[in-house]
Amino acid sequence: MLYWLPRIAAALFGLVLASGILAPLTMAGMAAALIVVVCGLALLSVTLKIFPPSEL
Repeated sequence: MLYWLPRIAAALFGLVLASGILAPLTMAGMAAALIVVVCGLALLSVTLKIFPPSEL
């Protein structure tokens, strides 16, 4: 389950930004959104390192 958490969070964040509900209006808002995206990718990387996907 931990393998899917970063992907679900990134998808929800993308949907919120794409819908325009929480679209950043300033450069500071854009920087904060990019920091969240980078942190999410780092979390995905760490999760994949700790819990590698099983081979089928």
